[in-house]
Amino acid sequence: MSGAAVCEKQSYMPIPLVGLVGADPVPFSLHLLTADNTWVLYRPAERVLDESQIGRLAAEGIAQLYVHDDDRQAYFDRVESSLSQVMLDRRMPLEDRANVLFGVATSVAEDLLGTKPNSATVMRARRVMSSASTLFLREGQGFHALRRLLSSGEGLVRHSLTVSVLSMGLTRLILGSDPETMSLAGMAGLLHDVGKIGHEELEHDPEHTIRGADYLRGLNLPSAVVEAARYHHECWDGTGFPNRMQGQEIPTIARIVALVNLFDKVYTNQEPRVGVFDALRILAQAYRGSFDERMAQGLVKLFR
Repeated sequence: MSGAAVCEKQSYMPIPLVGLVGADPVPFSLHLLTADNTWVLYRPAERVLDESQIGRLAAEGIAQLYVHDDDRQAYFDRVESSLSQVMLDRRMPLEDRANVLFGVATSVAEDLLGTKPNSATVMRARRVMSSASTLFLREGQGFHALRRLLSSGEGLVRHSLTVSVLSMGLTRLILGSDPETMSLAGMAGLLHDVGKIGHEELEHDPEHTIRGADYLRGLNLPSAVVEAARYHHECWDGTGFPNRMQGQEIPTIARIVALVNLFDKVYTNQEPRVGVFDALRILAQAYRGSFDERMAQGLVKLFR
């Protein structure tokens, strides 16, 4: 352990020991918390970290290290491939694991939606959704820990992440705790607005549903993901678009994504800002009849 440099009054993020070991050097410095707001350098950047070093830390009762906030992105890149293991490591507090998941998910979503998705970025997103379902199913408060990190606001990445996480939670309430179905709903939520990429200048763009579905179909994504892109503006009472579908004609995952999508729009766009339950009340009053009532009740329950 190298401990000469002490860092005070700076901002550091706790990280689990899982996922750090690799054949290539760790591209960021690792620190230990030795007292309140005091971190000591454990390993400088560009040093290889092996299992024996991790073993010694664990033997000393150390379950986590720290990275400086400036190194967050480099850490998320490093741990992405080990994310599922991180979610299972209960030596790390739930809130810290949720923070790692959210950081990796944001990084992957930015790559996925910065340009049109390809098979590589889709595969990365699928791994993130699988890790999220693992956390939600293994930890009673896992969904709520991640939900608290979501932030409202404009922007495709932020909106898509919110719809993805809430769709997974609502799917669990409505359809049960099947990890594959939850992951599928997460992908559907993440990709529901993919048809807007390249057309961001259009204020009103109903064609994004058809463009998005056609593009996702070309990537051989599951039908539920494609359907959510095409039908997330359909309404239970038949007043939506593009096909004016009605009731249970609308596929189940698409109905879930549609409800969550509109909730996030209502919550984000209210001026002055309102709380979650005020947004739910506005949604119920302004869009009465637009959604499956069972799902609307589930959305309220999701926030309790």
